[in-house]
Parts: sequence; structure tokens; C-alpha cells
Amino acid sequence: MKRVLLSVSLAALALVALAGDLWAHGGQFRGPGGAVPPGLREPNDPTPPPPPPPSGGPPITPPATTPPGTGGPVTPPATTPTAPPPPAITADNPNTPTAGKKSPLSFESWLFWYENNKEDIERLKEAIYSRMTSDNPLGQLGGQREASGQASGAQQATSTKVQSDIIPALLWAMVPENAAHQDVESASYIALAKMTKDPAHIERLVNGLSLEPKKKRDLMTVESAALSLGMLRRNKAADQFSATELDKVRSILFETIENDQHDTGPRAFAAMSLGLLGDQPTGSGDYAGDIEAARKATTARMWGLVGKAWKDENIPVALLVGLGQQPKSSVTEDMLTKLADATLKGKLGNEPVSDMVRSYCALSLGRIGGPASIAPLRTALTARTVDKQTQRSVAIALGLLGRLVPVDGRLELAKAIKDGIEKNSDNSVKNFGLISLAYLVIKDIDEGRTDVLEQAKVGDYLLQMAKDGNFMQRPFGALALGLVGRKIGDTTQVKLYEEFRQASLVTLREGLESQKMDKRSRAGFATSLGIIKDTFSRKNLVKIVADDKEDKELRGYSAIAVGLIGGAMNEDVKKALYGALAERSSEDMRQQVAISLGLLMDPGAVTELLKALKEAESQNLKGQIVLALARIGDARAVEPMVSLLKDKKEGDLTRALACAGLGVVGDLEDLPSLSRLSKDINYRASIFYVNEMLSIL
Repeated sequence: MKRVLLSVSLAALALVALAGDLWAHGGQFRGPGGAVPPGLREPNDPTPPPPPPPSGGPPITPPATTPPGTGGPVTPPATTPTAPPPPAITADNPNTPTAGKKSPLSFESWLFWYENNKEDIERLKEAIYSRMTSDNPLGQLGGQREASGQASGAQQATSTKVQSDIIPALLWAMVPENAAHQDVESASYIALAKMTKDPAHIERLVNGLSLEPKKKRDLMTVESAALSLGMLRRNKAADQFSATELDKVRSILFETIENDQHDTGPRAFAAMSLGLLGDQPTGSGDYAGDIEAARKATTARMWGLVGKAWKDENIPVALLVGLGQQPKSSVTEDMLTKLADATLKGKLGNEPVSDMVRSYCALSLGRIGGPASIAPLRTALTARTVDKQTQRSVAIALGLLGRLVPVDGRLELAKAIKDGIEKNSDNSVKNFGLISLAYLVIKDIDEGRTDVLEQAKVGDYLLQMAKDGNFMQRPFGALALGLVGRKIGDTTQVKLYEEFRQASLVTLREGLESQKMDKRSRAGFATSLGIIKDTFSRKNLVKIVADDKEDKELRGYSAIAVGLIGGAMNEDVKKALYGALAERSSEDMRQQVAISLGLLMDPGAVTELLKALKEAESQNLKGQIVLALARIGDARAVEPMVSLLKDKKEGDLTRALACAGLGVVGDLEDLPSLSRLSKDINYRASIFYVNEMLSIL
């Protein structure tokens, strides 16, 4: 099975080693995920596993890939790296890059964290679809906006296009003869699920899971059908399907997991789909009128499957990912105790589990556990008997659970995390720990307290790591400062908050301008200045974007920062962004600039991108432009995407990306549903079908 690898952010580097791996569910590569190629992965990182073999049923041969303009099949080139692997990066040998150059790309990079957590930071759709509403000039000067999600302006036009153009095009693409390629067909399932309000469409999605020989789809489409059922999740009550409809979907997902005739992929995606539906209506049939009983029954059934003896660890891992999305009220103390034991002892019940499953037990405990779950995780953070992969998940989980306890508990936990960062030699444990410390401070700010910041000296610690940590920790320290500073905001009545924010701004500005720091790390500081919304740095960030001799990655993330900061589109900003958008030197940068223009609510970006789409010749460039248009979500982009989807003279990759792009445009969710699974995930625990999930937006 081939994988879509659309070069977003780090993917351009991955293309060096993955030239032939260009397909996967018609989705898009939205960040590093598991696609760091062998030559760029640090030597002590486990190689991501190959896709598991089919677990049942006759083998399904996907159609041969055909390049645009040819009729015959082509054999993908071997995926061998063209560059030697970098030396190992360890605490003892930080291998600090030469000033002005880039740090080596490895799983330690801050880019992985940002790309998996950016939806909640950028909130692109929310920014685009808000507008001035007050007729009172004073209200307009105050920047009064509509409530998030209220349809108006461009959103109304896009909503109309969803019904008149997008959904009919997706239904057309679900017909194999129309799709003409597995990736186009599979993309249509996920795209339709994101936007449909019609219960009749659920049956169309379910049909993709059929095992009947005459109806059976290729494996990639079956996998997409399984995941698409979870994409029926809706945040707004008005958009949600009924409990009866969704309980039927849950039954089908359980049947998929439990049926040995299904391959590993559909079963793993079905497990994650159950997680996505964890907060959706339930309570029908035997559980009519008893929502809590229905939730407990679903969670208990998932838990029973977790403990089953599986031949392929993708399935229990996927079940643990799904379990982590279930309501806390549906989880029993016995489940939490066994997850804690698995984390500490490597046994789930009486059965030993692999380090991979163990790490996801820890992560799941962090999502559904309570205050009592903190103690065993604190022990696991520094225990020599706990493997590094699990400790990485523990560092994340403690930040999630720390927000559940009173201030005294947070204070002690902050000290324990700091101690764990210092004692642990693993850089990812340190990096995830820094983000967790930021989460504890943010919870303090929610309660108007300064204990974690002051008494646990977390503020000083984060500043120190951003200033003087090794080159792998400094960007994570910067991100932590950005997250806390954004929470404090420009105006605060608490003196210590203001002092910390000002100190953070100084540190972040110095990092951006530092000529002693490598370019990739400086890009992390640029992004953090955007997160903290530092209007003072806007001019310097714009200058970097405008410099066509500057590093493209630094320019791209500086553009993102300009968009996050917001403000008026003056001539300098417009000239810099439009100039970078017109360049052909970096497709990644162009997409990041387009996102910036979307965050700034500039309608001119769509005009320029549509023009570039008409002029584009390569599939990869067309895919980048389609993706940028999709993320902006303007109705004017719909017809060109539909035309690309239906034009069989276009390459299959272009058509598949157009289909995925339509799904992004029409998505009913302000935050993509899959971001619930990707946010605060241990992407270092690299397993095939979680990586696949992380590659689809």
C-alpha cells in the first residue's frame, strides 16, 4: 500500500527518502508524524514498523500507480536515503549545529510537537469566519466579533457550496468507476463524513466495510470507511446525529474490530473511530434513556478488547487511543489500576505487554485518569524499570492530569516534573515535560494563582531552558513560554504574570534574532512569538518573511507567526506575504504564507492561489495550492477543486488531494476531529496505524 506524502513543513525533506511513497487514503501529510526517513532519524530511534500483513480474507491488489499523462503502470523507486544518517543526538553529545545552519531533523525536533498540536493554536477556521458585527463605531473599534461558529460572510457562501457542489462531487467519487483510483475513492469517504448531516449517507459509509465479495472495496477504501464513521463526530449539538443512529455506528465498529475476516487496518481505524464518538449522543435500544449506562457499556466493551491476546499490537494500541477519548465517568477504578500497573510493571492484568502498548497505557491513563493516577505516573517518570518510550508518554500524561488537582497537588507535581526532567537522560522526556509544566502554570492562571510559577520556580526554569538549554530543549522552552504568555495576555492585574510575560518576550525576541542559534531553532522562537501574540516583533518577523535569501523554513514559520499575531494588513505586511506567496522556491513556505493570509482574513490570497493553480504544472505544486486553498476555506476555491477531482486527465494524486481538500473546506468542525487524537500524543511511540491517522487531516 502506498502513502500520500504531501510535503508540508518537514515533508519536503522526507521526500528525499520516500520518493515512491506518495499515497495514503487520499489524505494529506500534515506534519512530521512517522515519516521521518531513515537517513534523518536518530540512530537510537526504533524504525517505524512496516504495514502489517492482511489478517484475513483474500489478498487485495491495489491498482498500479500511473503517472500523469501515461497509461502504463510504473514501479515505485526504492526508498533508500540519499544522505548518510546524522550522528546520534544524546544528552552527552548534543551535536549542536553550526550557527546559521539547521539542526538535524529527528524526532527531537519541536516541529513534530507543533504540527500535531497546531489546530488548537492556529484555530484557522475560527479566525476566518469571524467578522465585525456591531453597527456602533465604538463596538467596531473594539473589535467586536461574532461568536465562534456563527455562519456569516464567506462561511455562508461556503456552506451553500457544500450542499450544491461538494457533497454531490464526493458522492460521485465514491463510485469506483468514477474515482478510477483507490486513493480518490478512499478520500471521498473521509471527506463526506466530515460534512454530511444526512443520516442516509451513513449507510453509504458503512457499505465501504462490506466483506461480501461483490461489494468489497480495496483495502485502502475499507480503512477509510472505518475511520470515516468516527468522523461523524460533531461538536455542536445542532449538528449531531441522534443516539439511535450513532449507536448503530458503534455496533458496526465493534463488529469490525471483532471480525477476524477484516484486516488489521480497518480494525485499528474502527477502534480509533469509537474514541472519536466518545462524547457523542448515545443511549438507545436496551439503554434508552440511560446515557451513563450506555457509555459504561461501550467503555467496558472496549476495555475487554484491549486485554485480548492480539497478534498485531496495532489493534490494542488503537483501542487504547480510543479508550483515552471515552468519558471519565464511564471508566472504572479497576481499569485505571490496571493501566497504572501496565505503566509501572509492563503487565496488563497478568499478561506482559510490549513497550509500545505500555506507552499507550500511560497515555490513555493521562487522558481518562483522575488525581489518584498521578502517584504511579510520578514514580514511572524516573523509574529505571520503565522504558524510555513509556516515560515519554508519562511526561505528557502528568501535564494532563495535573490540571485536575488543587493547587497544592499541582505545586508538588511541578516539582516532580522538574526533578524528572533533570534526572532523565532522554531528550523527549525533557521536551514533553517542559510543555506539561506550561500546562500546570496555565491552570494556575485560570485560578488566579501564582504558586507553580513562583513557589515551584517554574517560571525561572522555563526561561532558563529557553535561554540556556541544549538546542533540542530551547525551542520547547520557547513554546512553553509562548503558551503561558498567550494565556496571560496583554492586560493583567497580577504583577507576577506581567513580569513573567515581559521576561518571556525578551527571551523569545533574543532567540529570534540570535545568530548563534541554528535556523530551525530560531523558527521555533518565531512561532512562539506568534503564539504569545507579540505585536512588537511583527515588524522583524515580516522582515524575515520578505528576505528571499533567508532560510525558507524560518520564513515560513515567521509567516505563521505574523498570522497568529494578527493586526492590520499594511503595505509592508502585504508586500512581504504576497512576495513569498509568489515564489516557487519552497512549496511548504507558500502554504504557510497562505495560512498566514487566512489568519489575517485577507481575501486576496484566494485570488493569487487560484491564479497559481491554473499555472501549476507539477502534481506536488498543485497539491500544495489545493491544500492552501482548502485551509483558507473560501467558497471560490470549491469549483476549481471539483473540476480537478473530476478531470481524469489529471494525475491521480492531484485528484485525490482535490478530494481531500474539499473535505477540509466543508468540514463542519472548527477544529478537525482528528486533532482530538493528535493533540498531546506521544508521536515518538511510532506504530503504523497511529502514524497513518496522524497523516490525515
